[in-house]
Amino acid sequence: MQIHWPNTHFLLSVADTRQFPYIELPQIAIAGHSNVGKSTLLNALFDRKGMVKTSKKPGCTRLLNLFEVDKQILIVDLPGYGYARAPKAEKYKWAKLIDLYLRGNTPPQLVLLLLDIRHGPKDSDLQLIEYLNEHGVRWFPVATKADKLTGNKRSKRLAEMCDAMGGLLKPFPTSSSSMRGISELRALIIEEIENQRAVTAVAIQEL
Repeated sequence: MQIHWPNTHFLLSVADTRQFPYIELPQIAIAGHSNVGKSTLLNALFDRKGMVKTSKKPGCTRLLNLFEVDKQILIVDLPGYGYARAPKAEKYKWAKLIDLYLRGNTPPQLVLLLLDIRHGPKDSDLQLIEYLNEHGVRWFPVATKADKLTGNKRSKRLAEMCDAMGGLLKPFPTSSSSMRGISELRALIIEEIENQRAVTAVAIQEL
């Protein structure tokens, strides 16, 4: 089943969580290493070339960038982490912004953790996973650039990535260039939101 998001638009960029608008929409956050292909994947998800600025230079996403999808979902693009050339003060600023957002009054329902299939999870990815687990934030791994590996090599790498992250979640393979898995990833996001709505409805009925 093909799922499209025809009415996606950029809302604003936030440098301070106090600037975060009150929006009654379920939030999905996108996290990943600074060179994992996050902006390219977002453009593929939105099916809008150039909506999210891409660059060959990593570390360009330094704010919380908010996108509204069909007036139903808020996608929050988090600053890329692990950019070695960034000043320590800048790295701390990005990390603090992510931390305040994830622990804020309106945390995301799900964090999609993007991982380059060629390299698997790095130490910074594993640190984020530990953080998310400690704070009870739901997350799901997404393997980017899946077209760079084929057949058995891709399957083997996905299994290795799963083991490196504790063996519970197998990364979902995607490719922004071939659009592999993009429609399915949209479906996964919608399913997650609908499941959370159902859980919330049950909880309200039990009050």
